[in-house]
Amino acid sequence: MIARCRGSVVTAAACLVVGLANLPSTAHAFEFGTPAQKATRSSAQHFAFELRASPYRPRVDDEPGLRGTPFADMFGTNPRLLIGFEFDWQTVRIPAIGTLGPGVSVGYATFSRDSKTVKTQRPSGDTTSLSVYPLSAMAVLRADALWRNLGVPLVPYGKAGVAYALWEASNTGGVSRAGDAASGGSVVGSGGSWGTNLAVGVSFVLNALDRSSARSIDNAAGINASHIFVEYYTLRTEGFGQAHPLRLSDNSWAAGLAFEF
Repeated sequence: MIARCRGSVVTAAACLVVGLANLPSTAHAFEFGTPAQKATRSSAQHFAFELRASPYRPRVDDEPGLRGTPFADMFGTNPRLLIGFEFDWQTVRIPAIGTLGPGVSVGYATFSRDSKTVKTQRPSGDTTSLSVYPLSAMAVLRADALWRNLGVPLVPYGKAGVAYALWEASNTGGVSRAGDAASGGSVVGSGGSWGTNLAVGVSFVLNALDRSSARSIDNAAGINASHIFVEYYTLRTEGFGQAHPLRLSDNSWAAGLAFEF
């Protein structure tokens, strides 16, 4: 092309513009309908990791036969922040659907309030706290065919499994106790409640915003895709055959970041 562009300065400039227009483009912006494999699928993908946060208020006061609302009286009715981590092993790829595999998650939330004396209801100088650690083992289905095959950066997903919520009630002196230890009637303020965990959500694939950077991250660190997500979950930890479990269930939403590698 350049060899043929001889003559005036104007002609040479016109040839240069045409030549640049014919060069292959290497930068891709946000594109629907472009297979994701062309941009980022250069390394193997087997796992996913999530960092998540959600509002959380356990339904302790929903215990059948419970008199009053002791949890709300102690800690109020406002939810607290539940932070968590999740690790998934994408063991099976289902053609035209996505990945299926086991996952585990752990979370943490705490409730605290200054204690008051029984008679005067004045601050006692002590603090009462309840810490909750929801644990889950589940099956995770991520329907990423829209992204991988069509380039649409949305990944619907679902989760289902068993949950176990560890809890511990404490004060400034350590784990709370009730009753008389000498008579054998002491009750330690800790335990756990079995249940289930169900969730549905959708993630947005951040690779679609900058495919070149996503490819560089994949080549350097092996991260195939980064996501932001939002999900709705039902945590029902009310005890499987347990006598008087602490009800730590809640229906809430969560949001966070996910990485596939």
